[in-house]
Amino acid sequence: MGIPVFPPRFDSDLLKPFYDGLAQGELRLSACSECGKFHWYPPEVLPCHPEAELVWKPVSTEGVVYTFTTIERSLLPGDHRDEVPFTVVLVASKDTPHLRVPGLFISDDGSEPQCDMSVRLRPVQIGDYWLPAFEPIAA
Repeated sequence: MGIPVFPPRFDSDLLKPFYDGLAQGELRLSACSECGKFHWYPPEVLPCHPEAELVWKPVSTEGVVYTFTTIERSLLPGDHRDEVPFTVVLVASKDTPHLRVPGLFISDDGSEPQCDMSVRLRPVQIGDYWLPAFEPIAA
């Protein structure tokens, strides 16, 4: 399996805490400072308390695969032929089962993802940035 080499774009600092957490091996998700409700993807204005601030909290790095897909042909700009195929999973953390966080699926033993498979965060460093990635937890 390949890994896409395409750095995340930061048009604003909204997602910076998420990527900073990955660099430290943490899965950080955005939450409302007023009620504590988690939100993913982080909104610029919180629907629960529009006047509240967005805060970032670490959650469990373990979760389950909700769904997945394998990318056979890259649609990223530029030449990315050597980076495919790769598999993207949506993972529900144990702490936030109602949210689905996207990431790459990586496996040292060649196992394939399955829905409801237990996984843990294993961020992947590509150059000077980190991508969210998840590996299976041995049963």
